[in-house]
Amino acid sequence: MRKSNFQMSTFKMFSLWLLVVPAGMVYLYLNYRPVEVNWIYLLIFLLFTIVTLNFPISLNGKPLFLAMWITIPAFLLYGLFVETLLMQIAITTMLVKVSKDNTTRPYRFFMNSLILFILSVAAASVFSFVGGEVGSVEFGPIILAVFCYQLTHSFLMDFILRFYKNISGTKSSYLSKKIVFSKLAGFGILPFSLTVYFLLQFIGIGSFLLLGVPFFFVTLILRLYNNSEHFNSSLKNAGEIGHELSNKMTEKEVIDQFVVDVTKMLGNEYTFLFDYKDGWLELVRAYEYHRFEDVQFSPMLAGQGLAGTILKNNKPIIYPNRQEWESLSVGYTPDDMQSVICLPITRNQKVEAVLLVSSVKKNAFKDYQLMILDILCSYFAVSIEKARYVQETVKKSERCALTKLYNYRYMEERLEYEVREMNSGNTESLSVLMLDIDHFKKINDTYGHESGNDILFNLARVLEEALPNDATVARYGGEEFIYLLPGMTKIEAIQFAEKLRIKIRNTEFIIAQGLGEIPNLENVTITVSIGVSSAPEDTDDAKSLLRNADRSLYLWAKQAGRDRVASYVK
Repeated sequence: MRKSNFQMSTFKMFSLWLLVVPAGMVYLYLNYRPVEVNWIYLLIFLLFTIVTLNFPISLNGKPLFLAMWITIPAFLLYGLFVETLLMQIAITTMLVKVSKDNTTRPYRFFMNSLILFILSVAAASVFSFVGGEVGSVEFGPIILAVFCYQLTHSFLMDFILRFYKNISGTKSSYLSKKIVFSKLAGFGILPFSLTVYFLLQFIGIGSFLLLGVPFFFVTLILRLYNNSEHFNSSLKNAGEIGHELSNKMTEKEVIDQFVVDVTKMLGNEYTFLFDYKDGWLELVRAYEYHRFEDVQFSPMLAGQGLAGTILKNNKPIIYPNRQEWESLSVGYTPDDMQSVICLPITRNQKVEAVLLVSSVKKNAFKDYQLMILDILCSYFAVSIEKARYVQETVKKSERCALTKLYNYRYMEERLEYEVREMNSGNTESLSVLMLDIDHFKKINDTYGHESGNDILFNLARVLEEALPNDATVARYGGEEFIYLLPGMTKIEAIQFAEKLRIKIRNTEFIIAQGLGEIPNLENVTITVSIGVSSAPEDTDDAKSLLRNADRSLYLWAKQAGRDRVASYVK
């Protein structure tokens, strides 16, 4: 159970509840039980209270409980004991239905039962203090007393909740629209509850038919309207999410944003995204309680596990509780997962991925949410395809087609960035290595340009393998290559260059000779000359740094006999 440091343990809450509620109910029974009770009325009161609390009107996704329409008439007819008993029974049935999990249910029951008992006793005391009498039909005094009753109930509830949230460290809004509307609704229901009471006094059981049935009919209409509003709101939200996804430039950004937005929209605790490739499902992202987690999950074939079953059937499904899907599950499944939505993500009639969303609540998801998710998954698939295209385009524009290293244009931009970082104090030094293959023209003339290209490509792999952390290697042009080495001093750069030179000299490059079906393979060795320049020792300017490395390469390393490292000297 997730609690703050200030929240009472279930045991402490139970102890407090045990001291107050059972003893208080016994006291109320002995002192405030009604002399005569119409048991049919009592059963109808109980039924209406349970139904009202278990099927509330929803306001922006938050339930609005209007049980006062039936508990106030019960109180006015039979007094405090009956009203308290109704609320205690009704709250028990409601918490069994809406509690997130079995672990929190006892705590929630004891806390809510205690609060409602205190509210009932306090409101009834104020009712009596202002002259209200149970069973009275005097219009003026009853209206005043019931208004004070509701005022006490409303503001004492607000005080208790604020006090509880303060000690538990939970932030709350004092004047949010939902709180204001809830209070207005509580007072707005008073004329209806008083009408029920007076009609019961004068026409009896027919009052339930005249007012109770219309009340639930109107509630049903409001619930249907609210569901429609939810659907329209979710549809609009899905469009906004789709637009946001389309603006992401990388595949990772699209995936992360999609997972976060789905979780935010549905209000669930677990979101898992599986990639489908080469016949296997592989977990790409796991998002739990609003945090990305590194979950170890073995790849699955179609038909294996929840996601694999959806993949095999190629149909989305909603599971209302754990019992419905637990037999299908394999691998990682948190113990508090209950409701599940699982659906395939397709593009051009081909399954690309599987989305699994889970809540710790039972019956948490509606059919319309599955429709919204299907739309979102379509946006996601299109955005992924776009991001991959953009990444490929950027890669082509930044990379040398032959060697697959960064090209001259990217290297220049990166060099400017690294110089700015150094001048800003984020790095202390920056070194540049420029290397050139010795006698490369002779290689082309001897073995041909195709073999020369093979050597360039394989040399690029050697340079990549030697690349230090946070460094960049690029093809400068022809047989020239450049290293950008942020944080590396001139001495360190010279040592690195020397090791690199020896490594290249000792590497054998395989080239293919001949034009037959089975060409002759030949091992070739090469040497390189390397020029080194560093900042801030030599310069603090990007172009000068590059020019200095070039000079040290050609004026000193090449002219001194090649296959050597030379550093720039002012």
